Amino acid sequence: MKEYIGIDLGSNSLRCVRMNKDFEVLGEYEETIRTAEGLEENKVIGEAALGRIIKALKKAKEVLNITPNDEVIALSTQALREAKNRDFILRSIKEATAISFQVISGEEESFITSLAPQRAVLALSQKSLKYQQECFLLIDMGGASSEFIFCTPQGIFAKSFAVGIVSVKERYGSIENLLAHKEEIISPIRDFMQQNAKEGRVAKFLVANSGTPTSVCAMKLGLKVYDSKKIFGMELQRSDFEEQLQKFLLLCQEERETLWGIFKADVVPFGILLFLSFMEVLGSKEVLVIDEGLREGAVMARVYGKI
Repeated sequence: MKEYIGIDLGSNSLRCVRMNKDFEVLGEYEETIRTAEGLEENKVIGEAALGRIIKALKKAKEVLNITPNDEVIALSTQALREAKNRDFILRSIKEATAISFQVISGEEESFITSLAPQRAVLALSQKSLKYQQECFLLIDMGGASSEFIFCTPQGIFAKSFAVGIVSVKERYGSIENLLAHKEEIISPIRDFMQQNAKEGRVAKFLVANSGTPTSVCAMKLGLKVYDSKKIFGMELQRSDFEEQLQKFLLLCQEERETLWGIFKADVVPFGILLFLSFMEVLGSKEVLVIDEGLREGAVMARVYGKI
């Protein structure tokens, strides 16, 4: 059976998956690489970030045993959309790893990202009446952008906002300053929600598939080693985010980095507060967490003939 490699080069993480045409996951690889480091200030991806990207891709090729016979669908998002040196970065990656990346638009990202969660929600709806609803809202909060995606029987209706866990950290510097500027972050999102409500789209429940909600799930479960299968289908309340944030802030820097790594630990509180802000503006008290997104969607879109 033919196999595919889906690669998501995000603004904070590199996520890779090996799947067959029936969308069975045969292998996974993920690493925090901080692609968007410094991007907020100078609009270029630096040499250090490029080095981390290339090193992680080489490791992914080893872990997933990627060969020239595999069909690789490699996509990149907001960081590469913004970077002035995008062509140089893409050329350097290809020369070092033989992997060619396609930089997709926010609209394309929303569509591809929504494919796997829609499939997952359909499966969950067979077991729970709670998810047998025609419209839900998917939030994919990344390092430099966040996509808000209404999933309906008529298709998706989405918007990408240039705000993410790395960009807000670099833009505001502290969680206190982030909270002081919360209104300027959520105001455009509120406008988007109100416009969709006028057009008859009202989400019956909220779904998230990004690193912050999945990390909060892992923290709540006390996982020492991340396991996406244990995360799948978990529900988080606002109080879970607040509780895990307080526990995180009580840790010393060494403990934070031991648990989450040097390139993730410093953005965890920003991610939690940003997601709480999203839940607040949406009026949502809970969120369904699914650890499937762009990398799985890349394979699904290729199999479906969409890309």
